Amino acid sequence: MLETGLDSAYRRIRGDKTVSFEESVKLCRHFGISLDSFIFGEEKYQFKYDLPPFDTSNIRDYMTYIYEFAAMMDSLIKKSESTIILSAADIPVFYFLEYMDLTLFYLFSWHKNTYKIPENYEEFVKAFNIDELWHYSANIAANYKKIDSFEVWTPNTVDSTIRMLRYHVAMKHFEDDKIPIRFCDQLMDIVNKLQIWMETGKKDREGNPFNFYVNDIDIGNTFILFKKAQNVNCLVKLFSINGLNIKNYQFCQEVENWLHNLIDRSTLISGTSVLERFKFISTQKDKIKSFKDSLIL
Repeated sequence: MLETGLDSAYRRIRGDKTVSFEESVKLCRHFGISLDSFIFGEEKYQFKYDLPPFDTSNIRDYMTYIYEFAAMMDSLIKKSESTIILSAADIPVFYFLEYMDLTLFYLFSWHKNTYKIPENYEEFVKAFNIDELWHYSANIAANYKKIDSFEVWTPNTVDSTIRMLRYHVAMKHFEDDKIPIRFCDQLMDIVNKLQIWMETGKKDREGNPFNFYVNDIDIGNTFILFKKAQNVNCLVKLFSINGLNIKNYQFCQEVENWLHNLIDRSTLISGTSVLERFKFISTQKDKIKSFKDSLIL
């Protein structure tokens, strides 16, 4: 990488020769390390934007993102103490990744609104190797079920997805009118699954503990905190699919404190609070059914 001989490389490894500034930049760029952390120390916030250096206008580069996401989830399940704590301003990525249609729709909506791509939905999805995308998406969704989680949703968490669907239907971005109806069925399936998880307090029959809270105040953004052993990182969701992946300990500690305070101000409806659980689930199902009915009429 540094275009130097073995002897020169080993002198740098042993510390006999100082790594130059230019060489440090090359190494940091290659390994995705923030040079700031060496200059200013860990007390400063550093972050890594998930998608760059990928070309986000190239839809095929999404696979690079999904590879890294899948690798991170694989590393989480290898740690027995791994936990996910999240606030859900909209449906968390783990839920729709289990449905290939919804995953492609989120990707389509993001690229349509960000890059003004001319294609309709059906043309857009032809660019993907569906089998490969499904393999990694399903793997992420399956690993999510193997990790304890604490989640705070609001009564409006599903609204953003319904609004996206309503917009694309109005703009006639689907050739097949049955496609948005299929999305609605998958959203309903997500809510039905949530209901079962809430009742049992577990993700699926053999899944890990599922702690679900509802907060009546809009929480503004989706924060996903990944904790494993002594390591922690926070994904701050941006737009539909990408986000800021921040590993700075102080920032993550601040987010964790905020999430715990949010949980304290929220109502636990998994395993308890039968009436509150019924009201929440019924509200979500009514919203989805109402929108689906409007598509059929």
